[in-house]
Amino acid sequence: MIKKLRIKLVTVLTLILSLVLGGILAAVNIFNYNINMEEAYRRLGMITSRAIIQDDPLADFSSNSSGAYDKNYGVSDSEIYLSYVGIDDEIKGITAANETNYTYEQISAFTSKALSRSAKQGKIDKLIYTITDINYGAFGKAHIVGFMNNSDNINNFSTMAASSVIIWLVGSFIILILSLLLSMWLIKPVEDAFNRQKQFISDASHELKTPIAVISANADILAGDIGENKWLGYIQSESERMSKLINDLLTLTRIEMQSDKAQSTRFDICNTLMEVTMPFESVSFEKGIILECEPEGEIFINGNEGQIKQVVAILVDNAIKHCYDGGSVTVTVVPAAKSRCKIRVSNTGEPIPEDVRKKIFERFYRADESRNRDNNRYGLGLAIAKQIVDNHNGSIDVSCDMGYTSFEVTI
Repeated sequence: MIKKLRIKLVTVLTLILSLVLGGILAAVNIFNYNINMEEAYRRLGMITSRAIIQDDPLADFSSNSSGAYDKNYGVSDSEIYLSYVGIDDEIKGITAANETNYTYEQISAFTSKALSRSAKQGKIDKLIYTITDINYGAFGKAHIVGFMNNSDNINNFSTMAASSVIIWLVGSFIILILSLLLSMWLIKPVEDAFNRQKQFISDASHELKTPIAVISANADILAGDIGENKWLGYIQSESERMSKLINDLLTLTRIEMQSDKAQSTRFDICNTLMEVTMPFESVSFEKGIILECEPEGEIFINGNEGQIKQVVAILVDNAIKHCYDGGSVTVTVVPAAKSRCKIRVSNTGEPIPEDVRKKIFERFYRADESRNRDNNRYGLGLAIAKQIVDNHNGSIDVSCDMGYTSFEVTI
């Protein structure tokens, strides 16, 4: 339990802090990109404004067929194009500054595309553009469409984004290491309290075991002397119940204290299932229950055979006690990946409610208090089974379908 709690704590801390770090880096990247874009639009706007002052946009620039540009503005180190559009919406001429990676025809097409949009600025291909209107009153409006290559901003953004990803990966790794170290400190008080609790249960169970045994032995002797007696029967019955509870508590505590699979061996699970289920045939026969356990072939797994026998015995006993009279209990096993197997114990009976299934493996949990008390059950059997399965790095689940309640163990 402590190990699972630590894993959850490390996972949550790492996930939250990594998301926060990623959010900060993403916000910085987006902020810088937007700032650079605003600056680029501002520069392009200044260039188009200077062009309006220096030139007459209504002048009759001739578009030569060779696709050359009329003049060059050396006002920036960026690739810039200025497209002059008259009041008749015809392109009068295009000027270019610095390197020209686009042809006259391409810029003409981009100009028409920009004017067809409602926005006064935007992006086309790798260029950003701004549209400056020049109002000539009754004559109409002329336009200067300025284009500037935005590759530098895109490259800078890509470089910064790549650097941010590297920073995020390195930061997440550092966060993981710090979370591991921090979890040891945070979990220590919980681990100490849990160990003290287990030690107390173990000590108390041992202390109670002797007086219960003495009471039970004296009750048996007294029964031999005075014969049947209602009050003596109550003492014997409750002593037996207490003795079973103490044994279950000691078993659960012992299993919880085992950090690994003690005495792990390789054995045939099919043969083990047959050995465990055979003693239950007489009990099932008395209730008219059909007990089926006929595994085929041999399936070898690694584990503590004694503990796995205990898991199967708990599940079969549980199935018989909750099976309808005249019903059936089926025990099957199939091989699984990585030298594992799946054991399924199914019985006909009343289905387990969905909310109960989530709690059924908790210690001392009993869905039906009166029924479990009559059967001398304290809700420790399934808790013991789950702890054994967890110690084997396996899983145990319960499902209800088509009138059957099934417990499936992967181990």
